[in-house]
Amino acid sequence: MLKADIDSGSTGDKVVHYDPGLSQLGTDDEAAGHSPSHERIALARKTEAASDRVRKIGNPQGRQSWVLPGFVGFIVAVPLIVGSALWLAP
Repeated sequence: MLKADIDSGSTGDKVVHYDPGLSQLGTDDEAAGHSPSHERIALARKTEAASDRVRKIGNPQGRQSWVLPGFVGFIVAVPLIVGSALWLAP
């Protein structure tokens, strides 16, 4: 469940996207014969979860949805302006 929380972005440390991992969280503990207790799992989910404020700030598609189109526009505009200036220069 914690890995699903991380992949869904509810922990606030990444955007919503599946993160392919070689092993699920806790696999190393289980292989060593020490599977985590239910209390430890609940504590990890509680402490890993970010507040709503942190999730809103970390959402690249939220308040700053202009960044990617602005960046692409800048990348297109610079060569056009420089090329036009060089072409029209006497």
